[in-house]
Amino acid sequence: MKKIRLGIADDHPFILLGVEHIMLRCPDIEICFKSESIDHLLDQLAEIPVDVLLCDYEFEDDPNADGLNLLDRIRRICPATRVVFLSSHCSAYIISAALNAGAAGFIGKGREGLANIATAVRTARPGNIFLPDSLAAKMQSTVGLTREIDASRSALSEKEATVVKMICDGMSIGAIAKRLRRSPKTVSNQKNAGMKKLGVRNDVELAAIMREFC
Repeated sequence: MKKIRLGIADDHPFILLGVEHIMLRCPDIEICFKSESIDHLLDQLAEIPVDVLLCDYEFEDDPNADGLNLLDRIRRICPATRVVFLSSHCSAYIISAALNAGAAGFIGKGREGLANIATAVRTARPGNIFLPDSLAAKMQSTVGLTREIDASRSALSEKEATVVKMICDGMSIGAIAKRLRRSPKTVSNQKNAGMKKLGVRNDVELAAIMREFC
């Protein structure tokens, strides 16, 4: 039987080591490379195409706010590679956005996620989607999510909506302040107000919800 060619990418060495340790026990899976940065990951994919990539959703060295942009870059280099995201951010709209963008699965970095990694790789390889039971249940409980998001978006003021959109486009608080001729403090307050209305906790969730529902 042909082994599944696997790449692993995460900027946390402990996670990278743990995933590698689990995968080395699987005789049907071959680890082709490990990466701790975006640049190294993309270089490795260009040189060593893999069947499945276990990839962190958010890298500290990534200038973009979310893994969806990273998924676009990965698919431009290796369109056939199946990407399963690992993440500490497992809100329903992040998972939904990732799967709709073409991810092959989503796994949390907790005990359940790590226990399901080998199954996720084997499920993703032939073209299927993998979600652990807890995340699948979370997705099933999001009936009406789009309606709720639309209501939250409509609650944004025009200024808040503008700032949120520019944040999602990758602009910094300082750049937005200069563009809109507002003080950085005002822009920051408008960003925080918009995030509160949308029910998101950080830039990663903000980018995911805006990309999915805008």
